[in-house]
Amino acid sequence: MPFNQTKDVFEQARKFHHKLSEFYENLKDSAERERTRALLDYLSRHEQYLESCLEEFMQDVSRNVADSFLQYGPDASTLKAISSFQIKSSMEVEDVVAAAMHFDACLIKFYREMAEKTQNSKVREVFENLLIMEEHEQMELSKTTMELGLLDEKLVLEETI
Repeated sequence: MPFNQTKDVFEQARKFHHKLSEFYENLKDSAERERTRALLDYLSRHEQYLESCLEEFMQDVSRNVADSFLQYGPDASTLKAISSFQIKSSMEVEDVVAAAMHFDACLIKFYREMAEKTQNSKVREVFENLLIMEEHEQMELSKTTMELGLLDEKLVLEETI
């Protein structure tokens, strides 16, 4: 049984946001349409912001919570979704949003899994707060793309279910 500390799990999530930012940034070079490049730029900067928020969050969490040991660590496959996601040679806006929704779903699953596995109520509360934050991020992405007229509403709703 792996025994990860809560701070190790936070670091894993922070690295995930960092990799997502790089992923979106690297996709900008292959994007043919300006609209797609603009969305990728937004997503890259947004992931950088989330990474820094998580870093600040890690510093603000009590040492007692951060140093808590978890009997069951996260499922490693949950955050490896970047490498397993099918990247098309030419991604359109819809493909980028589908990727973003997929990655948000992976983080939601990750935080939910950690909240369910922990025995410490304070640690559980931290993961539940991160879960709520990530669910909010997914809804905001859906809302933003619909407001900008980037996607058909039906496609966004299918991706969030």
